[in-house]
Amino acid sequence: MQTRFKFPAIFLALILIVLVVFSGCSKKPADAKASASNERPTISTAERALAMLEVQNTFSKHHGYMLIDQCKELDNVWVKRDGPYGKTATMTQPNRIMTGMDTFYKDYCEETTAGKLKTLKEINKLYPEIKVVPENIGVGSWSGGNQPTNPIIEVADDGKTAKGMWNSNGPGLNTSVKDGKLIVSGMWFWRTYYVDFVKEDEKWKIWHIQMIYDITMPLGGDNDYLLDFSKFKASEPRTTTFEPGSGYSSNPNPYQAWTPLRLPQTKQRPPMPEPYYTFSETFSY
Repeated sequence: MQTRFKFPAIFLALILIVLVVFSGCSKKPADAKASASNERPTISTAERALAMLEVQNTFSKHHGYMLIDQCKELDNVWVKRDGPYGKTATMTQPNRIMTGMDTFYKDYCEETTAGKLKTLKEINKLYPEIKVVPENIGVGSWSGGNQPTNPIIEVADDGKTAKGMWNSNGPGLNTSVKDGKLIVSGMWFWRTYYVDFVKEDEKWKIWHIQMIYDITMPLGGDNDYLLDFSKFKASEPRTTTFEPGSGYSSNPNPYQAWTPLRLPQTKQRPPMPEPYYTFSETFSY
């Protein structure tokens, strides 16, 4: 009797093993791109992790190029000037908004270089040994030590765009000549960056930046009002008017100086990055 049931039992066990193996092979991995007909294809977990690292590197390069060469920044980390996103690129600053890469190149390259050259010529009058030559353009110009920290990065499920948020704090220094004297002024900045990225030619590029000032104060100045509010002098947010079609517009939510009476979450602060599938289904910075 035992021999009679031995072979059928073995045969049944083999069938069960084959079914289990076949079932395991037919199942999708947890992060597979393929999806059912009622689902949309998404990037894998590995692709998302790589994208987050590349987005972080792109934004870190933005800070690095600011201190070296802003024209190179535009060439290397922003969307292409003549590409599909060039006309919709934006930089929202505390008092103005720049729109379009043509405006960026005019501001970052032409106007910024002209300002640096003017500063160099003023310094040359006081220090003739510092020659007015191309390689010295940048002497005495603005310099900052901001460090982007606390990244929050969300990559779209379709892998085409991403959103990021960083805190970036540190000093900013500027040089000018007044009454024959070299004057150095500066500010402490506590600010937050909100950034939209888009994948262009298989590389992550900056598309939109919105920069919010949380707190600013002069370097070495009288900041006692931060601790003793009776010394605080209220000031209205500074607004600027720009010509239509110039590529510049006024920020509708200009920077408001910090006071103990101001809400930490003001109307000027956009939301943190949130998970989303594709850019048309989320908000824009």
